[in-house]
Amino acid sequence: MPAPIRTHARTDVGRVREHNEDNFLVDRVLGLYVVCDGMGGHASGEVASSIAVQALRDALKKDEDFLHDFSKGDASVRPEDVKNLVESAAHAANAAVFAEAQRDAAKRGMGTTLTALVLVGGYGFIAHVGDSRCYLFRGGEVRMLTEDHSVINELKRRGKLTPQILEKIGNKNAVTRAVGVYETVEVDTFHFLTGPGDRYLLCSDGLHGYVEREDELKSLVEGLGEEIATQRLIDVANERGGKDNITAVIATISQDDGDASDMVLAYETLAGMPFFRHLEPRELLRVQAMARPRAFKDSDMVVNEGTPGDSIFVVLKGNAKVRKGDAEIAKFEAGHFFGEMSLIEKAPRSATVVSDGASQMLEIARGDFFKILREEKDIGVKLLWNFVTELSKRLRATSQNLAAVKEQINAVEDLSDALLFEDDSPSLAVPVVPRAPRVPSLRAVTPEAMSDTIVPPTPQEAAARAASAPLPDEEPQTSAVIQRRRVVNITSEPEPPPAPVDAEHERKTDPPPAGEPPDVIDDRPTVVPPEGNDPGQT
Repeated sequence: MPAPIRTHARTDVGRVREHNEDNFLVDRVLGLYVVCDGMGGHASGEVASSIAVQALRDALKKDEDFLHDFSKGDASVRPEDVKNLVESAAHAANAAVFAEAQRDAAKRGMGTTLTALVLVGGYGFIAHVGDSRCYLFRGGEVRMLTEDHSVINELKRRGKLTPQILEKIGNKNAVTRAVGVYETVEVDTFHFLTGPGDRYLLCSDGLHGYVEREDELKSLVEGLGEEIATQRLIDVANERGGKDNITAVIATISQDDGDASDMVLAYETLAGMPFFRHLEPRELLRVQAMARPRAFKDSDMVVNEGTPGDSIFVVLKGNAKVRKGDAEIAKFEAGHFFGEMSLIEKAPRSATVVSDGASQMLEIARGDFFKILREEKDIGVKLLWNFVTELSKRLRATSQNLAAVKEQINAVEDLSDALLFEDDSPSLAVPVVPRAPRVPSLRAVTPEAMSDTIVPPTPQEAAARAASAPLPDEEPQTSAVIQRRRVVNITSEPEPPPAPVDAEHERKTDPPPAGEPPDVIDDRPTVVPPEGNDPGQT
């Protein structure tokens, strides 16, 4: 059986206006609470607000059985279905006001704000157009559940509301949306979970225009009953000017031996997660509504390694252990979350998570996450941006870690040579013999001509060399014969590069020695004899 709801509503003309264009409606059977602030002048605003509240109620009354089934927990009726029903009722109200304006030329252009709340089946459903408001009092905090469709608020959203611009705005109550002005209207609708002790305040701008901060509202009605609280709010608005009509509707859900502490904890935990930053209270409540509470006993398995992942888990109370194979690799405490990548990809779980003692968690399924992205565009943009930002941070941290590891690897001394070639014997210095510069040939260079491969002399060359060999008591000269017959003295210092030849003089070369082929040019450098020998010795 649903917890009883205590309600009270009051409206006042204020201290300036001659007639009251505000209207409200309370239907305890339907769980419906509405505030409308009419506009149009000459009593047209009052007509518009009156038509709107009645048309909205009539549309919901037609599907009273549908709401009744949902309140009993009928699984065939989803929260999204009730939300669509409330939105459809708001469009019916718009059509009714617009049709009346078309019938009477004096009422052309009339319209009204509309803020409606339906409390049924443990959920709250809101339909909103204009700048009337709905507030939620829960856990000692006050949160605004609606967003003003006004010129001032639009400038605030764009960051362009400066004191200079504010002074230039003539009609500060101008709205950007209203019911009945046009044939169609865009309606803000969403749903959220309700909790024991929740208090809701619906009011027109004649009241909230005199209250700048939500925490001031808390101090005005804290500890007061519904009837006294509504009267107190109207008195405060009149004391501060009363320039507009003032309407306040309060609905309080009985605590019924319970409280909303678990819901407050869930809200605050979600608010602290990086994926849900920058969400307005109404948007975060929408996310909370799609999360499924889960309770686990000690050693209960939450996720199993290797199984497909399709949801994220948020730890509210207790702890959880993470296992990879048989090893425990991490531990999750209250406020931690895991499995977030399952929201955007289909992949097997990389580890097993089990409850460490009794624990409470929230589970958000991928399907519900995608539904918000499709249906709630403002929330979806923020969620995707938060995911991109968080993944960017993780990628940057990973890159920094890899760079640090790379620096450590580069800093390690390579001891391979010492390990493989270590020798206790004293090292011998091996002299590096400078290589004589290669004398360029006048003939075309071929791969064979540029080769340094040592080749044995031909028989004719060997005979010629033997004929000119030094006597036994002579000191031999060290030489090497290489391709192209370049003879170099490797015991002497390398010769400097040849001086540039004057282009006007032809290069003169000695005729080839006897026995040499005529096509071979002897470009051998002069061999310097060792010190102490006769310069004329060959």
